[in-house]
Amino acid sequence: MSKSLVGQRRSYSSQLCTIRYVGTVEGTTGDWLGVEWDDPTRGKHSGEHKGIRYFTCKSNHPTAGSFVRPSRPSYPPLSFVEALRAKYASEDESELVWASKPVGKSSPHQAIEISGKVVEEVGFDKIRRQLAELQELRIVLLDGLRVAGVLSSYEQPESQVLEAAQEIATTCPKIEELDLSRSLLSSWLHVWDICNQLKGLKKLKVNGNRFQPLEDGLIFEGITELSLEETLLSWDEIVEVTSRFPALTSLTASGNQLSTITRTLPGGITKLTLENNDITSLSSLRPLAETQTLEHISIRGNNIHAITDSIQETKLDFTFPPTVYSVDLSRNNISSWTFLNHLPILFPGLTTLRFSGNPLYDQPPLPPAIAAATSSMSASKPMTVDESFMLTLSRFPPSLAILNFSTISLQDRSNAEMYYLSLIGKELSATSEAEEPAILAAHPRYQELCESYGEPAITRAVERDGSGKKGIHPRSVAARLVKLAFRLSESRVCVKEVPTSFDSYQVKALVSRLFNLAPYSFKLVWETDEWDPVEKKTGNNGAAGWDEDSDDEMQAPAPASSADTSRFVRREIELVDSTRDIGFLFQGETGEMKIRVEVPPV
Repeated sequence: MSKSLVGQRRSYSSQLCTIRYVGTVEGTTGDWLGVEWDDPTRGKHSGEHKGIRYFTCKSNHPTAGSFVRPSRPSYPPLSFVEALRAKYASEDESELVWASKPVGKSSPHQAIEISGKVVEEVGFDKIRRQLAELQELRIVLLDGLRVAGVLSSYEQPESQVLEAAQEIATTCPKIEELDLSRSLLSSWLHVWDICNQLKGLKKLKVNGNRFQPLEDGLIFEGITELSLEETLLSWDEIVEVTSRFPALTSLTASGNQLSTITRTLPGGITKLTLENNDITSLSSLRPLAETQTLEHISIRGNNIHAITDSIQETKLDFTFPPTVYSVDLSRNNISSWTFLNHLPILFPGLTTLRFSGNPLYDQPPLPPAIAAATSSMSASKPMTVDESFMLTLSRFPPSLAILNFSTISLQDRSNAEMYYLSLIGKELSATSEAEEPAILAAHPRYQELCESYGEPAITRAVERDGSGKKGIHPRSVAARLVKLAFRLSESRVCVKEVPTSFDSYQVKALVSRLFNLAPYSFKLVWETDEWDPVEKKTGNNGAAGWDEDSDDEMQAPAPASSADTSRFVRREIELVDSTRDIGFLFQGETGEMKIRVEVPPV
């Protein structure tokens, strides 16, 4: 058989594949076709059989290849116009009508009876006419329709292509967006033969095809968006292809097993999508920093876990241009807050970030050792969605405007930064002064936040050992607990022992979990055991009781009997949002503190 078959695309039982080998297989008789399946789970090996390698698959999956006999029937290829008419202008009644009318038993204009009643066949002629008006089509989706090129054959003789190509120009001249994904295309020349007839074409998708080396001299004029998903092209091949699209501004190269970027992109590209590849670090993208037109980069769904792949390489020697304002790093393998600290440096123009779905958020807000030292109830619990949002937002300057599709308000930023600052205070309180520089190095925005909100309360409880050195006392005041009885209603009361080192943000986070409330959608009010005087009305003579000059903050004695309570009211103190430890509020208190949870009406 001819070796020219290598590289051709075939469809067996609707399963697409590419011929990688033609010849004999040891231990068998006759010729075989070695094929690589688009669905790698469909095959049996990687091109190696009984210790002999016959071909190499582009896919790194171990079962992408198999052997089939040349005589095995395959679905025939279609020309571009054949596929277009089959989808958008078919006259086959069974393809247009999905009602339960027996095909062939009534004419197109015959009335349809359902349960003995005649119903009108509304709109079918109109639909047929609209589908037939191919000249008006602007968006054409021919994915999965076995398009091989201008002609309906694997071979595309130039003399026949020139004549058939003119039919494309007259049949559908207004196409602006074209999807040729998962077809039988293997040559860029065949793609060009189609696109060259569509003068208004702006968007092109050829996802899932397997291309042979790019032919010389091909220029795709006018196309601004190109999608090369799951083509298994190398980065060098992708760059070579994009260089033939002089008007290109958007490139999608997802699902191509890319692990590193070896070359910069041609100028003019503003949007780059590299999702679901094998990239492990941001330093693998270093050449992209030279593309001065980039605005949006999506590397969602890779295996990124570090800024650099090298343990020794810690200094950042590159930054992306300030034109890059949008980055998507969601669903990677990032588990370090240090990674986040580097992002404002790497992307100085960043205003939009997506970061959800990383294992970083499976951790507690405080490091376990620090949480244990402060008797934190979050020692082993992963952070909530709100905590992850706040702790991410607070590591970025005010220029970040959108995080995980949420527009950041001034209140969002204020809450996040104060909460973050309170956690830094917990870390500092739980460690010695000698460890402070190392802790602050992990929080580069600390001084900036202190200037905005003031320093957090830092209470280091220490004792001296026999050598005179200071150390943390595990039973110091900083580790004590206060018992709080949270009451949402008369029947919903929950008592918890809370560290006095908690601030109000952490207390509210606890309450939101206890009662399944939206964070910060409620108020917490401490019902103290103290009583305050109130003004009492007596007939028409106005106020009676306490003098106007009396001190409203003075503690009044508890009333002797219930008859006197009209002159007194229990003092209530709201736990306002603050980074200050609740230990300062409950200082000297013993027993159970009653906290009322107030949820405003909807």
